[in-house]
Amino acid sequence: GSNVDMVTVVGHKFGAPKGVACLYIRPGCFDRKHLSVPKNYMLLGGGQENGRRGGTENVPYIVGMGVAADILMQKMPQGDLQWQQDAHWMKAMRYRLLKSLTKGLPDRIVRDNGPRRHFNRLPNTLSVGFRGVDSSQLLERIQHRVACSAGAACHSGDGKGKISSVLEAMEVPMEYAAGTLRLSVGPGTTEDEIDMASVTIIEEVKRQLTSI
Repeated sequence: GSNVDMVTVVGHKFGAPKGVACLYIRPGCFDRKHLSVPKNYMLLGGGQENGRRGGTENVPYIVGMGVAADILMQKMPQGDLQWQQDAHWMKAMRYRLLKSLTKGLPDRIVRDNGPRRHFNRLPNTLSVGFRGVDSSQLLERIQHRVACSAGAACHSGDGKGKISSVLEAMEVPMEYAAGTLRLSVGPGTTEDEIDMASVTIIEEVKRQLTSI
């Protein structure tokens, strides 16, 4: 008996391809009289979509999301033990990545942006800042070898060098925020993949630092 009206489920968070998601809408959610379509909406679906979405469905990605959900549900009978094992492995892979980056780069270049208390952070995500590095350039150089995202972008248009509001709320210093990457691991991530990713990142960070 949940009172949630709508929930968005993003596919790549549980093993589906990037670029696919689904929206749960509670039956009867739009039956309430006070709900109406906002005047500043961006996109509405056609009649064949009952007005709910625009564009043509990406069938391969939808199938991939369904398969990923099936695989996830197969683990359910194993209960909390499987989730705990997965979390333990992901923590180990995240720590291995951070340790490799820290060991492979000079002192005070690498900053772990996450909470210091391990129980306050997700087991699979690493936000790491590189002092003196431009994260957008770093991402551009490694994106075909390492799947990650720039955790912040310097907004140079106003000349004030603002950082993302999230990193600002986390009190990440500007010199690290501008060079922040966000990396994720999964239950299927291997040690070899971690080691390859760390070598790739280290090489590019060193290239940027020596070109300054």
